[in-house]
Amino acid sequence: MPEDIKAKVQAQFGASSEAYATSSVHAKGESLAVLLELIDPQPDWTMLDVGTGAGHTALTFAPHVAQVLATDLTGAMLNKTAELARQRGLTNVETRIADAEALPFDQASFDLVTCRLAFHHFPDSHRACREFARVLKPGGMLGFSDNFTVPDAAAAEYYNAYEKLRDPSHHWVYPLPQLQAMLAEAGFQIIAVRPLRKEFEFHNWADRMRVSAEDKARLQAMMHQLPTPLRPFFTPRWTDETMYFSLHEVVLTARL
Repeated sequence: MPEDIKAKVQAQFGASSEAYATSSVHAKGESLAVLLELIDPQPDWTMLDVGTGAGHTALTFAPHVAQVLATDLTGAMLNKTAELARQRGLTNVETRIADAEALPFDQASFDLVTCRLAFHHFPDSHRACREFARVLKPGGMLGFSDNFTVPDAAAAEYYNAYEKLRDPSHHWVYPLPQLQAMLAEAGFQIIAVRPLRKEFEFHNWADRMRVSAEDKARLQAMMHQLPTPLRPFFTPRWTDETMYFSLHEVVLTARL
């Protein structure tokens, strides 16, 4: 099952690299600025960005650190990261294919590890957290962001079914307390927790993953049938032509 999900990640995002390069929530999302503010990167740091996608986090931090290694499972995404780095004149960004659950780096290699909006694709989340800790130097910093869901188990399952219908490579979005517990179990001391709310227009959100018309109809029907705990969470609203809804993201910073 884990390898099946990873293959889906490569298939989905290999075909979507251009869409994620221009996606406003990834390229200009609020969590980018919040991460930069909370981490305060230093000019002598070496940074690892895990699940870099089109490289938005890596490229945002590159002017503030000595070296950035941007990793992802998907070669097309890394090609886009390298292209964007060249366009911006960033010469300290290197790209490498790597699995977040088995990072090909020595223990205590990096001053900073970041992982933004990728964690919900990792089949073994606990192992990924341990890998973040393993490759960080003692006292090193983790900058993390991902979506989160409600604690109610049935509602969380409905939430994740909704996400998986849109994106088959989606694995699981967790409630915030569970995310914090996983990081603590891996040895991290959490410094800051910043929840964020972001609103999406439905068709733009669905089209980024090339969702069929039939599945779009299923997704809209699911939004009309939300479990009670999810109604104030998604806060859907409809217009004559489309639907808008919210997702929630958390920015966490932590040290070993």
